[in-house]
Amino acid sequence: MLEFKHPKLDLFFSALGIAVLIAIFFFLNKTTERIPSVVILQVPFSAQAPTNNWQRNEDCEETSITMANAFLTHTTEDRLPANAAQEAINNLKKWEEANLGYNANTGADATTKMAEGAFNLKIKQISNYTEEDLKRELFSKHPILLPINAKLLGSPQYINDGPTYHMIVVRGYKGDVFIVNDPGTQGGDGNEYSFDILKKASADWNQTTKTIDSTRKIALIVSK
Repeated sequence: MLEFKHPKLDLFFSALGIAVLIAIFFFLNKTTERIPSVVILQVPFSAQAPTNNWQRNEDCEETSITMANAFLTHTTEDRLPANAAQEAINNLKKWEEANLGYNANTGADATTKMAEGAFNLKIKQISNYTEEDLKRELFSKHPILLPINAKLLGSPQYINDGPTYHMIVVRGYKGDVFIVNDPGTQGGDGNEYSFDILKKASADWNQTTKTIDSTRKIALIVSK
């Protein structure tokens, strides 16, 4: 039996084979890329009552933005000075009143507008996020704002089990444990929770119905 060969066809199939091998190499390299087992961002801490005025205090969103912004603007303190933190929180509340018409219980979308409008930050929203989503963003040096139902965290530091709607900053992980700055308590610097607890507690605020929406699991990725 005669075997037919065409030089151009041989060249074509040879080039095609090389292209396929290159594509497979990049695919495997991407899918097997590993992130470190430990990432901790030095996000400075502040309670949402930096001057210790907790009466009718609902400033967790403003404080979370303030902490994330401080990290992204290279603030080096472990804890934000009380007066400076309070000034930043107050300025954010003024921005909310002027642009949103309210400053209590700002959900993910309103918090996004506030961070972008007041501090010129960039916010990427990830709905129904995974553990790997959070770790990859932290590895990229992006602090994460997480709207939650704080009563589901089970923190012993809270009075009356904590607020129903709340916001925290996820700033790192060690293996399967995530590290957060929780502005809802003076002892909220570097609290640790599993991903399962954070995902279970994750919830957004519905401003229309004035209720918490536990079906909306959303993470706000903050960058400059």
